[in-house]
Amino acid sequence: MTNNGTRIRVMARTLLGKYGMERMIPIRLSKLCRKLEIEICHSKARHIDGTLFIHGERKIILVSTALPYERRRFTVAHELGHYVLGHQAAFSLDSPESWAPREEQAANVFAAELLMPKTALQAIHYKHDTKQLAQIFGVSPLAMQIRLEEIGE
Repeated sequence: MTNNGTRIRVMARTLLGKYGMERMIPIRLSKLCRKLEIEICHSKARHIDGTLFIHGERKIILVSTALPYERRRFTVAHELGHYVLGHQAAFSLDSPESWAPREEQAANVFAAELLMPKTALQAIHYKHDTKQLAQIFGVSPLAMQIRLEEIGE
């Protein structure tokens, strides 16, 4: 995943740069999705965290309101990753977990870089503890801890 992971992180940073959002913390996912003409719809469903639907020109990220706010943000960023990375939407009503494990991992790498850009974290991590950083970036403390370990901070 190292070379592929680097490519995926560059894609996330490029997307933020394209829309002038590289310094926007926390990342405004709704604004980014609007730029990409992707609707974010909320569901009370508890059996899935989120999914990406593409039907013709219509693109929808469905996210469960049963999730905590920070988890919903990561889920939207994850599904956005599937879209940007060109993963073929393989959702079916019979099998909602139809992404390959490699695609799931890639979407997680994308989401982490999108929500917690390495350069932004490196600029301020020494001023705050993990919980404070999580609040600043709009992610869970666990997601922030994993991200900090991942970038070696």
